[in-house]
Amino acid sequence: KQAFCKTTISSQDMPTEVRDRQRRGPQMVGKIKKALDFMRNQHLEVPFIAFYRKEYVQPELTINDLWRVYKFDAKWCQLRSRKLTLISLFEKMRDYQAEQLMKDLDATIPDGVRIVRDEDIDRLRAVQTTEELKDVHLHFLLYYGHEVPAMQEAVRAKERAIEAEARRARRREEQGEEGGEDDVEEVDPPAPPPDTVKQAVRSGPYAMCRKAGIDAFAKRFGLTPDQFGENLRDNYQRHEVEQESVAPLELAKEYVSSKFVTPEDALRAAKYMVAMQIARDPLVRNCVRETFFERAKIDISPTKRGLKEIDENHPCYSLKYVKGKPVRDLTADMFLKLTIAESDKLITMAISDHIEGITTNSYMEEAKQLYYKDEFSKNVQDWNTLRVECVETALRKMLLPDLKKELRMHLLDEAKESVLKACCRKLYNWIKVAPLTVDFGDEDDEEWDTSKGLRMMAIAYVPDYSQAAFACLIAPDGECTDHLRLPHLLKRKNSYREDEKILKEADLLALRNFILTKKPHAVVVGGESRDAIMVSTDIKDIVNTLVEDEQFPQIPCEIMDNEFAKVYANSIKGENDFRDYPMLLRQAISLARRMQDPLVEFSQLCTSDEEIMCLRYHPLQDHLNRDELLEALNLEFVNRTNEVGVDINAIVANVYSGNLVQFVCGLGPRKGAALIKLLKQTNQRLENRTQLVTACHMGPNVFINCVGFIKIDTNALGDSTEAYVEVLDGSRVHPQTYEWARKMAVDALEYDDEDANPAGALEEILEAPERLKDLDLDAFAEELERQGFG
Repeated sequence: KQAFCKTTISSQDMPTEVRDRQRRGPQMVGKIKKALDFMRNQHLEVPFIAFYRKEYVQPELTINDLWRVYKFDAKWCQLRSRKLTLISLFEKMRDYQAEQLMKDLDATIPDGVRIVRDEDIDRLRAVQTTEELKDVHLHFLLYYGHEVPAMQEAVRAKERAIEAEARRARRREEQGEEGGEDDVEEVDPPAPPPDTVKQAVRSGPYAMCRKAGIDAFAKRFGLTPDQFGENLRDNYQRHEVEQESVAPLELAKEYVSSKFVTPEDALRAAKYMVAMQIARDPLVRNCVRETFFERAKIDISPTKRGLKEIDENHPCYSLKYVKGKPVRDLTADMFLKLTIAESDKLITMAISDHIEGITTNSYMEEAKQLYYKDEFSKNVQDWNTLRVECVETALRKMLLPDLKKELRMHLLDEAKESVLKACCRKLYNWIKVAPLTVDFGDEDDEEWDTSKGLRMMAIAYVPDYSQAAFACLIAPDGECTDHLRLPHLLKRKNSYREDEKILKEADLLALRNFILTKKPHAVVVGGESRDAIMVSTDIKDIVNTLVEDEQFPQIPCEIMDNEFAKVYANSIKGENDFRDYPMLLRQAISLARRMQDPLVEFSQLCTSDEEIMCLRYHPLQDHLNRDELLEALNLEFVNRTNEVGVDINAIVANVYSGNLVQFVCGLGPRKGAALIKLLKQTNQRLENRTQLVTACHMGPNVFINCVGFIKIDTNALGDSTEAYVEVLDGSRVHPQTYEWARKMAVDALEYDDEDANPAGALEEILEAPERLKDLDLDAFAEELERQGFG
């Protein structure tokens, strides 16, 4: 309900999948329950559930939905813990009140005492949100806050008595064992408890009124706060007002005291108490909150400074003058922009007190009618006037200021959530790109073989003639094997100055020779400025001449955004990796690597220095909580890494892609680093997934979670090992389902039981996957379900 059904107050993005999910049926509840069972009871992690238990959660729950369930489960646990603490407090107070009343059974319950009822505890058990819990807590403090110190002292006294009794019992047992004497020595009385610090007594206006006995007067206004709350919830007079026969001022004379010396003072005190009780009633607060959040309106006006500074380029320009704009019309990150402008003293922003009613123009007037006696005598009218004043004070002066703060907080949280999602979406769009693939067709030359990866060439420059550009060549394993300095690359071929032409031609010749000898599979140019188009055109011309003169294949040339490359070149990681290289050469290396595999290259900044935060995902990202943003960005890496899997042996052999291990499901930074360290120290490679347990001493939970995402290149192992090589270890099939995979392969190839060779069948299927289409998957699934496999 809280994670998927509750709508936002402001208007946030509604992608199609969210709309689809809202139209889904009640089966989603069962899927959420199953997902929680996997997470809490079976200790399975989100990526594992998304990829290997998808039949239990899809199509209703995507991997992002599962992360949402995971986060809201943590929030629910926190709320439940606070609820249990408060329930314990309520029960202790109820027991304490019962003890106090049992001391004198004949005495009547004092007017100022409100007994803790079962309904109060039931209402607390039904709490679903932190706001509701806060409402119940405030209600408790109003009526019982002054009794809490005495109650706690009584509980401590009881505990001391129980401890003393236990000590006496132990002493009697010890003496009985020693000799069984009849006379048990008197136990020394325990030391008196240390003097407790005297706590400050609350002395607010409500406490003063209660001490003066005004609470009895407050009970005679005709409705209890609970009854008024039910009237407000149902929007009609469910409970009729009980009319007092005596005029208000006459009744007030009975409550005159040293604190309130005149009837008018006593009447004012009673009005204050009634208003406070109404404002603290959980049902009243909940009803007004829902209505206010739905219908609240906002007014904005610029300050003197804002008039000067908010121009057409300012994000708040369109919101410079606003009158009565419903908060539900605020979109995306709009409220965050307004809050920033307000903190910069550019605008003043106020949430209006006026709430539109359902049948009338004012919700306040409708609420007043629910505390109204519909008679015309002067006495009734006088009481009605008092009741109306109480409701006005309760809602306008006591409740609305709290709700305005709450509303601002919610709107700000929603705006920040919108920015957070935009940041994640930006990173997702960067790292979802697959590694570049190039097909040279009929080229049989081994130098153009791309099966082991691509050789990438990159060029980085700055739009400054005085600084040289750099080209580099990156091997398939990410190592920089060669580089070239090009001081005159940005000069024009058709320049009026003859010397510039000559220098440019010299650089292009050097570039041609570099491409001819190094044979890159693709070329990428950093998109620093419009000059990138000229550089790209020059390279394409060079390639075209090589195609004609040297039978060169047509290698692609791309222009790429170089924002990430700049951050990497300036990062601690970049400096440590290539300490002797100039900044532009480091940029070129990053561009080439990003073309090879964006996921691996972006993970280079996921270090303990948190340099991934240096990238610009959104103009307002600096106003987000840093830890929350970092966690959200890391989750994007977790999702993508587990989508493609990780080759552990390749990482051990080449540290370049090592940062991905921390994102493997079940591992994390410490376990991932420990796994790589162990494999390096023992100088071994994983030959099968079983060695994660036998050689790497991985526990059962970690193994089950991570093993499906760890790939082993079984083709590379080949004949170099004597150990049994499981073909499926190189796939994304989980070891729990290896038997199913073998059975499917055998059934698809229609082997007889006698000559069935599962390993051979698997190899045949892997070579020709289309043969799996011959298998009746529905019948196979039904058979598995019949056998109890899911």
